[in-house]
Amino acid sequence: MPELPEVETVARQLAPALTGRRVVAVQVFDAKIKPSALEPLIGRTITAVRRIGKQVGIGFSQPGIPEAGPWLCIHLRMTGRLAWAPDCRQPPVAPLRVRFRLDRGALLFHDTRRFGTLTLYPTLRDATPAGIDPTGRAFTPARLAAWLAQSASPIKVWLMRQDRLVGLGNIYVSEALHRAGIHPARPARSLSFDEAARLHKALRLILRSAIRCGGTTIFNFENAVGAAGQFQRRLRVYGREGDPCARCRTPIQRLVQQQRSTFFCPTCQH
Repeated sequence: MPELPEVETVARQLAPALTGRRVVAVQVFDAKIKPSALEPLIGRTITAVRRIGKQVGIGFSQPGIPEAGPWLCIHLRMTGRLAWAPDCRQPPVAPLRVRFRLDRGALLFHDTRRFGTLTLYPTLRDATPAGIDPTGRAFTPARLAAWLAQSASPIKVWLMRQDRLVGLGNIYVSEALHRAGIHPARPARSLSFDEAARLHKALRLILRSAIRCGGTTIFNFENAVGAAGQFQRRLRVYGREGDPCARCRTPIQRLVQQQRSTFFCPTCQH
């Protein structure tokens, strides 16, 4: 499932092509999606494209109040993919679920397994999740340390929650914990302030690096231009059970936390 860097990549790629374009028609090719839910977008102009947590957010104009219109949030889930097409007249080809015809080109939503979701919110505030973004200014070492001090959950499990930090997933949490030298099963409140600060730094570094690489492609992630991410070449622990740790050469181990695989080095991570 795409995490923060993958969604950020897609949003940045789509923004130049979509911003300023007007929706002419919305064509739905999947019975699971109600056309009436998307019809309010017809005639509106796209004012912004940005990542909102793990979703691609698209802002639309509001007559008389251009910056206060509705926002469409698209969650790609397992196999969803967004792409801009210069020609909106081409016949639909599976797994196309929705085509937004614009006054120039079209926005296409492909989704083989049809797990992706499209949700229309009245305003950006309604679309914004409760947690804070780990790439934003509000995410500080002090704030992270204060949060962790209140929880007995394993640190890996805590970081995967979306009500505190949004956008984090299995890949980047595993990588950040390894870089910070913190065992994924440790209780969150057992981390010292220095360890929390180290984790904060590792999360920022990993996310920035992954965004520069266009995200990670393990199975089927493709960005808005159909290319795979490249950060998988830099993964130190995720998916590398049995491989030697890049730091100490100890074989990487795997454990299961809340039905998800966690990868770690038993020597480097304490």
